[in-house]
Amino acid sequence: MSALCYESPALRVGGFAFEPGEVRPHPGRVTVLLGPNGGGKTTALRLAAGLAVPGSGRVALGGVAVHAMRPPERARAVAMVVQRPQVSAPFTALEVVALGAAAAGAGPCSAGEALRAVGLSGRAGVPFAQMSGGEQQRVAVARAFHQHRPGGVLLLDEAFAAVDPPEAASIVAAVRIRAAAGATVLVATHDLALASALADDAWFVAGGRTAAFGPAKDLLAPAVLGAFLGVKVTAATGARGPVAAADLADRLQAESP
Repeated sequence: MSALCYESPALRVGGFAFEPGEVRPHPGRVTVLLGPNGGGKTTALRLAAGLAVPGSGRVALGGVAVHAMRPPERARAVAMVVQRPQVSAPFTALEVVALGAAAAGAGPCSAGEALRAVGLSGRAGVPFAQMSGGEQQRVAVARAFHQHRPGGVLLLDEAFAAVDPPEAASIVAAVRIRAAAGATVLVATHDLALASALADDAWFVAGGRTAAFGPAKDLLAPAVLGAFLGVKVTAATGARGPVAAADLADRLQAESP
């Protein structure tokens, strides 16, 4: 497995600067990115996918700058799910998943197996454009599973935002299986309960900077997470330990006249 490393990349877009310093996500573990909108989570994933080129520094995979890899080589190493997947051609769900093999051939998970992993095997022949937003998001995850190779990098940008809880739980399980097989997994999300279920490590990003990076058991503690997000955070006991949730009622009560 190849190590992914943010080697002080600096990227400026308009008035926004992303300068996270040196960050080393761990192979075989899931890192969850948390932070405010516009803080740099998507930029971090785009750099890891080679979709953005830093003005200085680099994001390297196995010692090679990701953006400098040849497209087939990069496609074999990195699979990404974007926030709002779009398909302009009239493809079915299965055909969209099959596109995961277009650049460099399929990984060990077939297109049909990938659809089953996200609970959509019965919808394989449905046109992508006719699917709900949550179904389209799940198809995009399946496409990434079809592309992904063991030990590679898997990037998910708000991939669970429109997905119902039972299906989200199945995808979480599938993602964790891939991490256990050696994948480096980065997941950007605003869902604290999802972060609790997924994360081995947490990366706090705000204002284009790294606010913290470390074990989830430390950073997803209610007091630490609440101080970072600026809202009270409570926790319930779940199968993997504490499950965090923002206590919005506390904020509403404080701000009510």
